[in-house]
Amino acid sequence: MLRKTGILGYPLGHSISPHFQNAAFEFSGIRASYSAWPTEPKNLSDKVDTLRETSFMGANVTIPYKEAVIELLDEIDDWAEKIGSVNTIVNDCGTLVGYNTDAVGFIQAISKYGNYDPAGESVLLIGAGGASRAAAHALVGNNVGTLVIANRTYDRAEKLAAEFSNKDKVSPISLNGPSFLKAVDSASLIINSTSMGMKHTSLEDGNPLEGISVKRGVLVNDMVYNPLRTPMLIHAAERGAKILTGLPMLVLQGAASFNLWTGAEAPVDVMFSAAQGAMAD
Repeated sequence: MLRKTGILGYPLGHSISPHFQNAAFEFSGIRASYSAWPTEPKNLSDKVDTLRETSFMGANVTIPYKEAVIELLDEIDDWAEKIGSVNTIVNDCGTLVGYNTDAVGFIQAISKYGNYDPAGESVLLIGAGGASRAAAHALVGNNVGTLVIANRTYDRAEKLAAEFSNKDKVSPISLNGPSFLKAVDSASLIINSTSMGMKHTSLEDGNPLEGISVKRGVLVNDMVYNPLRTPMLIHAAERGAKILTGLPMLVLQGAASFNLWTGAEAPVDVMFSAAQGAMAD
């Protein structure tokens, strides 16, 4: 039987996950397929329920459902529950279990591809959604020195920061303004976890660092991967910053999802090659 999995989100015109996940299945000799399932909010519950069928292995979850999908599942992995965000669903004999592989994908990406260790460092995280939650918990879990969470809606940044007991380590601010400028200046890593800059959206031309000078040598990471060089990354590179695209995190979180669905080791090099090919196309 051909097993099925895919990605739930809305819209999904930007997704290249089917390209590298199907390449991984083919390389590994696994009879499975991966599809994009653009799902309107009104249809989310019914779509998730179909994943209980024997033919489904599970699904990935992306914007805007990483938090909303939790109440539709039967069980939540401890790490996903702590983060409050699910990006991977596994169908365990009709029981739907939620996991978060964004956190491990993020840490592996900044470590391996950004040559960055957050221990003792000052980090600025832009955004307070599902991807930001994963990054924040991963950074604190890896002994970040200080973490500033900046969001357009201050209350959301404050709510996320309040989940961490050490108030001297994690603090919320509003996007822009004097506090934001100070956080940019003091950070050795700046991360955009919002959809600002994403292709085929109303925010495509957006850059959260617009008009702000970035210090040379700072690592700037954009979780947006389409386009690879977002307005923020172009801006940062022109000022001498080091940049990290969103592609490594995308592939590495996808590899972790592959492991959960199949129990097999993901062929990461094959997945990267397919992802790069999809972006070139």
